[in-house]
Amino acid sequence: MNGSAWNRFEVQVGGSIREQYFNRSGGGDDGSYKHKGYDGGTRFRLHANYHVNDDLTLLSYFEYGVDTMHVAGWEDHYVKGSKTTNRRQVYFGFDSSRYGRLTLGKQNSVYYDTVGVQTDVWDYDMLAQAPSVGVSGDYDGSYRARKSAKYIYDLGRTKLYFGWLIPDDDYHLGNGLNYRRKSGGSVGVSYDFTPTLQLNAAYSNVSSEVNNYSGDQKSYRQELTGAALTWQPGQWYLSAGGGYYRNFVPSGIDTMNDFFTGDAYGVEYVAKYTVPVNDLFVKTVSPYVAGDRLKMLNGPEYQSNHQAIGVATKFDYGFRFDLEHTFANTSDNEADATLARVRYDF
Repeated sequence: MNGSAWNRFEVQVGGSIREQYFNRSGGGDDGSYKHKGYDGGTRFRLHANYHVNDDLTLLSYFEYGVDTMHVAGWEDHYVKGSKTTNRRQVYFGFDSSRYGRLTLGKQNSVYYDTVGVQTDVWDYDMLAQAPSVGVSGDYDGSYRARKSAKYIYDLGRTKLYFGWLIPDDDYHLGNGLNYRRKSGGSVGVSYDFTPTLQLNAAYSNVSSEVNNYSGDQKSYRQELTGAALTWQPGQWYLSAGGGYYRNFVPSGIDTMNDFFTGDAYGVEYVAKYTVPVNDLFVKTVSPYVAGDRLKMLNGPEYQSNHQAIGVATKFDYGFRFDLEHTFANTSDNEADATLARVRYDF
């Protein structure tokens, strides 16, 4: 690689500003901050990489979430007492075509990178996915894993993933209980049958405990096993995935010995078709259908089903508008919901 040391630096800045409106049928959420409009996941990103040579690149990545309504001081549009910012991802590492990619910090888990991300493409989603049904995706290692290491090795049509979880601090559950992740590991694989057909699978095993302020504790072995199949022929995006969750979904019983009781499974699917427009400031229109199912097994009886229809419209200059309606069928009689989101990506 030629050029001065300064020319080897690569800096990219970007982000996504997302404002949402959410309304449940029947007026059960009238007066809530979501019904009045709220921030739907605004985030800002910074990539700062250094190319050591033609093969080796040193990596750093920062992604901060910002509650724009909270920052603006609009008290009826956010959860009182919540944080204005959060560190979504912060990691460092290296990337080499010869030796692979190793990153350390807070980052997407192996399970999410392989299985979860495939169906995380509509708005009111992930309701049956491991990153959303555990204690906290940041702490239990299922989503944006804190204090983690991840290694990826690309073999062409096959990509291998390995993850390690470092012991973490207590996560306060309330009612005098805490959750602590002690250690964990995960493996994943992505295989391209064709340029448009991909199979992903992952397994995660975490050692954790639930403890109280008296020093008592109960150990758990938490396991995730999941897979997803994604097909992208032409303007279509078709994906279905699911997982089996062992000692992972909280039972709703706030005691150490019964905090995780029984197993569960979750499935998700999405079918989307993108229509190119490129006229009158509209670039594409993407109608879609999607759905999920979460079922508790050999524990508390609970199940949820959601079926969604929606349309995502992309405009010039990075703007996008999503409109979605979800039909709910759950054990706790969740109401149907309508979501609208304005998004600006830069």
